[in-house]
Amino acid sequence: MARAILALLLFAAACAPRPVRADQVRMYDDPRRPEKEWGYEPRAIEVARGTTVTFTNAGVAFHSVTSDSAPRAFDAGANLGEKVTLTLERPGTWACHCGVHPDMKGVVHVRDGSCR
Repeated sequence: MARAILALLLFAAACAPRPVRADQVRMYDDPRRPEKEWGYEPRAIEVARGTTVTFTNAGVAFHSVTSDSAPRAFDAGANLGEKVTLTLERPGTWACHCGVHPDMKGVVHVRDGSCR
């Protein structure tokens, strides 16, 4: 009986909603650490075409979400606590960085269809 309950609990935990949303990215920094350790979390996400992705500045410095491609598909900045939203309609891989802290890098994979 105990094994059945344990199996049921493990199954429920595996199927529970994930605490991190695929359309949410946190920009972070820590002034006590080198800038090369600052970044986006998660560093890479995958979304369906047309999904609005929200980048939240959870650091203490100004950060941006700047497209690596030319011409820039997007370039938006956020002060501490502010949010930047992007809606990417074209499928593809969109690499980005912080325009102020170039070691901060991320990727948004936009798929034509739903994502898991």
